[in-house]
Amino acid sequence: MSVEPHIPLALWVSLTLGAIVLLGSYAAIGRRRLPRGRWCGIIALMSAAVAVPLIVLLNPIRVEPVPPPAGKPLLTVLVDRSASMATSDVPSPATDTSAASARRYDEACRIASRMVDSLEDRYEVQVVSFAEQATPNSLASLEDDSPDGAATDLASAVEDVLVDRPQGQAVLVLSDGIHNAGNSLARLRQSVARAKAMAIPLLVKTIGGSSDIDDLAVSLNLPQELAFVGQRVPVVVRLKQRGATAAQTRLSLWLDNKQLDQRDVELERDATTQTVFHVAEDKTGLYRYEIRAEALPKEATVVNNTATLLLRVVDEPIRILLLEGKPYWDTKFLIRTLSMDKSIELTSLVRMAEGRLLQRTISHASQSKEDGKPKETADAARLDRWAVCQNADKQLGNANRLGTFQIIILGRDADVFLTDDVLARLKKWLVDGEGSLVCFRGPPSSQINQRLAELMPVRWTPSRESRFRVRMSEAGEALRWLSGAEGDIELASLPSLATVARPNRPKPLTVVLATAVGDNTEKPVPLISYQPVGNGRVVVIEGAGMWRWDFLPAQYKQHDQSYGILWRSLVRWLVSGTGLLPSQDFALRTDKVTFSTAETVTAVLLTSAKRSAVPPKIKLTGKTLKEPRTVTATPSGDFPGQFRVVFGRLGEGTYQASVIGSSDAAATTAFDVRGNLTERLDVAARPDILAWTAEHSGGAVLEDDDPDRLAQYFDQHLAQSRPQRNSRVGLWDRWWVLLGTFGLWGTAWGLRRTSGLV
Repeated sequence: MSVEPHIPLALWVSLTLGAIVLLGSYAAIGRRRLPRGRWCGIIALMSAAVAVPLIVLLNPIRVEPVPPPAGKPLLTVLVDRSASMATSDVPSPATDTSAASARRYDEACRIASRMVDSLEDRYEVQVVSFAEQATPNSLASLEDDSPDGAATDLASAVEDVLVDRPQGQAVLVLSDGIHNAGNSLARLRQSVARAKAMAIPLLVKTIGGSSDIDDLAVSLNLPQELAFVGQRVPVVVRLKQRGATAAQTRLSLWLDNKQLDQRDVELERDATTQTVFHVAEDKTGLYRYEIRAEALPKEATVVNNTATLLLRVVDEPIRILLLEGKPYWDTKFLIRTLSMDKSIELTSLVRMAEGRLLQRTISHASQSKEDGKPKETADAARLDRWAVCQNADKQLGNANRLGTFQIIILGRDADVFLTDDVLARLKKWLVDGEGSLVCFRGPPSSQINQRLAELMPVRWTPSRESRFRVRMSEAGEALRWLSGAEGDIELASLPSLATVARPNRPKPLTVVLATAVGDNTEKPVPLISYQPVGNGRVVVIEGAGMWRWDFLPAQYKQHDQSYGILWRSLVRWLVSGTGLLPSQDFALRTDKVTFSTAETVTAVLLTSAKRSAVPPKIKLTGKTLKEPRTVTATPSGDFPGQFRVVFGRLGEGTYQASVIGSSDAAATTAFDVRGNLTERLDVAARPDILAWTAEHSGGAVLEDDDPDRLAQYFDQHLAQSRPQRNSRVGLWDRWWVLLGTFGLWGTAWGLRRTSGLV
């Protein structure tokens, strides 16, 4: 019992004392008028009638324990059956020989069997095996299964077994901790957060050690390249050795089963080595190169000893228009960098004074044509033409002329070029013409009007000049813009940039590719960002002074080409990721060059206006297909001429897809399909992932396989998360209290009346 007074206790004491005084006075007066027996009865009844309201005001509450829900708490045992669990690096309990070892999967089955046998009397125990997905299982069938899952999706397995159970639930995870589904831990964080919210602890037991295998993997920094006829393109090749298979290997470059080049490459243990090949083609088309490394002794697999390069050769240059409001060092170095690329035809307009613009057009001799055909010559002499004009009407005043450019770059103080009519044409050019707009030193104008703000991916706040360094985001790292022959460029080690306008408030569709290093704000400041506008893109690069990246201190001399690499990668990404060249009717591109067998292979098809009426048909060929397959493209997005091509899941092999009825090189693409090698190559156990999972779900890490220790953790969690529930019933909530009170009052009143006191 407990009391929770309805009124302050001091007031209740005052009422009680007052009631005692009044009742005593009444008793003294009535003693002279009534016989002793009747007087005692009346005083007793009146005392009870006064005591009952006072007791009710104290609000006595009876606390009664509520019986727990019927049934046992649920213990789910998750057993990992992915391919990495076939690794034999667990001491075998069946032998005393320390050299003998058992498979991780066998150890997981043994622990699961012990837990079920020991705890099924206390809990309801269910066994679930998982790899790419979770499957209910039994101990008998668990031992008959084999660990052959192509990937480990720990996040989905946890999600699938979480249930809202009144008696409580805990999950025991028996795994090596490798989570490689989707190459991201984001989903695992969400699953663990959901388990925490549902008060379901994840108890984990890491099985396996830091086992390593011997393997050599070949990969390319840029598996897709775009080049002009005759242009020499560097191909950066990475060789990653796991273990110490060999001190060197022979690397060769192939085209159509013909060897073009080869070299011996020195290898280091558990390290990545890079080397560079150069390729060039004198005719337009799609060229599929293959880089092969010789198989080494004791390799886990030779499937990843090859890498594919798709080189798309065009005879039309990438046409870029640069608009600058004043002469700046940044503009000078950007013009120099872009003009060195033989596949670019650059037109720059720099405002020198009021009504005076310096126009400069830079192209290369190899871009010229004779009789409507490109000259097949290695002569790459630069053609540099200068002119002075009063305005930019020749370049911006006509929609047809604007449509000849694939990229437009805006410098500072570009508002002199951006009239309302020009902005309207720019928006139409982005939406319908599939161009790309780049602001390469932050806001292109000191005052961003509404028309221009609609196109920008971020908004700016004026501030004092500040300096910052750049760090690529996860999305930026995935683009691999900064991979050079000497290794990946660390932007944080390069000279800082300056800005007087702070970018903030990215729009909903904005993708941030780089942020500021060491920024103290709650949200990262976007430094390189873009957003889609119709078929095109708008890219913003913050900060002035990037030209200093071409003049680095001696300790960073290996990154001297970082400025050129960044801009070359940006241009290739913009051109290869958006629309058609003026002479093209089709552009077929896969989302990437290499797919896994667990992925759905998809491609994007862009068509010109005259071809967009009827959905095109795509022919798919490959050695693993018994006969060519025909796939119909389906419209994608709100804009005509955009199609999505879905080939589905395919077996391992090399494939080629082309638009039926078109001989254009841009209407053809190629790709590879491989099995998921991550599960077979990255077999080192990850106790850190499992420990993080246990910590953030409210669970624990089991150091041994003692069932009593697990039961102790589980019972302790149940006691904390599901404490004893009690029911609380107030005295006034009882019907008989109200009835008894009125009965007592009525009896006292009746006795007083019959005694002549009322």
